Amino acid sequence: MLFAILPALMAAATPSAIAPKETAIPFVGSQGVLDWRAAGDDTLYVRGYDGRWYFVRTMGPCPRLRDALSLGFGTSALGQLDRHGTILAQGSLCPVDSVTLTAAPPARKKGKP
Repeated sequence: MLFAILPALMAAATPSAIAPKETAIPFVGSQGVLDWRAAGDDTLYVRGYDGRWYFVRTMGPCPRLRDALSLGFGTSALGQLDRHGTILAQGSLCPVDSVTLTAAPPARKKGKP
């Protein structure tokens, strides 16, 4: 019986099954961000001034995120964007749920902005 459970426990401990570690995007309050791209109504990719890409998820749908021409960021006292921050998208204030490091966003399809 133990041998039947052991593979399942080992699979649960593999790196692919572990959730990404929460982090913060540094210097957003003072320098802003280099780039950003909406990935959905509640997700976006943000490239910080450190050159790294981050995946940001909001606590719920952010209605104007996909169509926003610019974004504002509510940061911590240290000027970093973390899971306690907010995103301002054309008048919609969207609380951040999580910030994790990620690879660059997928390339945009031709004909799509």
